Amino acid sequence: MKAVKEAKRPVSGRGRTGRDGAIDLALKMEDSAVEAAAIDEHIYRVIEIVGSSPRSIEGAIEAALARADLTLRNLRWFEVLRTSGHIDAGKPRHYQVTLKVGFTMEAPM
Repeated sequence: MKAVKEAKRPVSGRGRTGRDGAIDLALKMEDSAVEAAAIDEHIYRVIEIVGSSPRSIEGAIEAALARADLTLRNLRWFEVLRTSGHIDAGKPRHYQVTLKVGFTMEAPM
């Protein structure tokens, strides 16, 4: 029997090559796009906003985010910091929510 030679893995390109041994252009472009996205999308600016609603806590959150969306670009996440409300005749009459909101920074020009 003849011995089968093992193919050597290429050193660059994480082992993904085309027929001629060169890194596929599409794979190279994919890697570049992923690296660029990773750099841009992990820098956030964080602000606090307060929303209110006579209906519910969810309504207060939705009101705050809807208003922030009119002024800010690239909103990505929020965190509820504080929930409060107004009581009248033993029933909640108004809800107020303080949110921490994060949005991605745009690349400098």
